[in-house]
Amino acid sequence: MFEIKECKTKGGYTVKPTKNLKLDFAKIKKHFKVIFDSPIALVIQEGDVEIVIHKYGELLVKRCKDTKLIETLARRIYNESPL
Repeated sequence: MFEIKECKTKGGYTVKPTKNLKLDFAKIKKHFKVIFDSPIALVIQEGDVEIVIHKYGELLVKRCKDTKLIETLARRIYNESPL
């Protein structure tokens, strides 16, 4: 469904879907605290974790080193949008 990799240059983790998708930001915004909203990117916060969500499905997770938590958050985000 997706792969999680440490992002050396941005100081976080990236989550990339294994197939192309287009996320539904309206659905995602109903379930997360929104920090920034634009047509191509959304920034949400869950606890101390900040996540940049790109419309095409890539996630950039900041302030979190726990890959289990990142996986859980990614599943929540992707489940809010059709794959």
